[in-house]
Amino acid sequence: MDDNLKFTVSYDSQHAKIVLDLPELDLEHESDLVLDVFPHESVFTAPPYHARIPLERAGKCGKVLPEHIDYEKSSVTFRVPLDIATSSKETSSDSTFPYGFGLLYNGPLSMDTSQELKTLSNPKLHSLPDRLASMEAAEKADFSADHYGMDYIQFMIDKLGLKLSDLSPVKSLTDEQRYRANAIIGEKPKQRELIKSISEHRPVMLGMFDILLAIAYDRLTNNNELNEANSHINIQRISATLSYFVEFSNVEALLRSFYRRSCTYPFYRNKDLTQLCVDTLIERIRAATNRKDWLTTELFHAYEAFKTTDCAILNHYYIKDYIRYVELALDDALLLRIVEELEETLPEVHPEPLGFGEENVVQRLLKDVITQDSDSYATDSDDYESPVSLSDASGADDDEDDDDDGTSSQKQLSNENVLEKLMNLKLSS
Repeated sequence: MDDNLKFTVSYDSQHAKIVLDLPELDLEHESDLVLDVFPHESVFTAPPYHARIPLERAGKCGKVLPEHIDYEKSSVTFRVPLDIATSSKETSSDSTFPYGFGLLYNGPLSMDTSQELKTLSNPKLHSLPDRLASMEAAEKADFSADHYGMDYIQFMIDKLGLKLSDLSPVKSLTDEQRYRANAIIGEKPKQRELIKSISEHRPVMLGMFDILLAIAYDRLTNNNELNEANSHINIQRISATLSYFVEFSNVEALLRSFYRRSCTYPFYRNKDLTQLCVDTLIERIRAATNRKDWLTTELFHAYEAFKTTDCAILNHYYIKDYIRYVELALDDALLLRIVEELEETLPEVHPEPLGFGEENVVQRLLKDVITQDSDSYATDSDDYESPVSLSDASGADDDEDDDDDGTSSQKQLSNENVLEKLMNLKLSS
């Protein structure tokens, strides 16, 4: 979807006049020119364009057809009726809860008809404490003990088959990314002013770290590549900010949330992997010679993951605003302070239980694997009892080399049995 759509909005006593510049559309043959109007914004979608247009005065909800089409200038004019009663007096019964970047948005989510946000699809109806409670209840219901336990054991054996040490170097923005970033920063003058005027940077910054941690997880588990099948799912579901529109007040709450969600929703679920994501993020921020460029590069990873999926709307409510924030209002001192707090808090949070009773599950599975492995050894020992007895009866002594070979074979057999039993348990579960 093209985010460079230019528009103007003007008002009279009863209408908002919206003029869209659409140079990439063949207006003579385009029949689906409709503006969806919500109380505080309107949405226009016609590929390659998708734009959310804020309304300073409340509009009447519904669909509006073009009032005028200028084929020479490639522009379309819509005349949006205003809700006069709502514009003049907002009653308490009409109040809703803000959400999105810096809590700057209100009203219903501006979704394409083809999109479906699979977590909290109506944040305007829920206060921040309610969103947090709903999120924690969903995590408890969704946590899979067997999946977590299997991944715990397999991580000890082969690190889940992931190349976790193969980390790409910190890179600068490409020319294309810089062009796109400048375009995003240059649009929506009102939004730019709102971002520049932010006074409480900590919750905004913690929200960005929450998203960056989810991106770090996706990069580590996909070899730093964007995976069209699961990158958008990883980032959106692991980030509490993008899933439930929550805000964090401190680093400890942020880390606990990241641990719980990274061990509940993605394909690989392991606390050591979660810890590695935090360590990697800390390392990358400190290694970046141009932190603004690096942060924007990471945010573009999410932007690209979302833009053609059901999560595309999150680019408009969060990712693009964070790109503007990095360029226009980033508090570098606070950024580094949060990095230090992450480093200090991680050793305290990592050993803590997730709160799902997962310790008992891990102990049970470990016991099952060890017990099955021990039973296998008992059987093997009986099988080889006769040859050993014959050797002893003949009076022949085993030399030290034979003992060493036996010990080596036993260790190899042990690893093979553990892997085999683990795979059997995985299949059965």
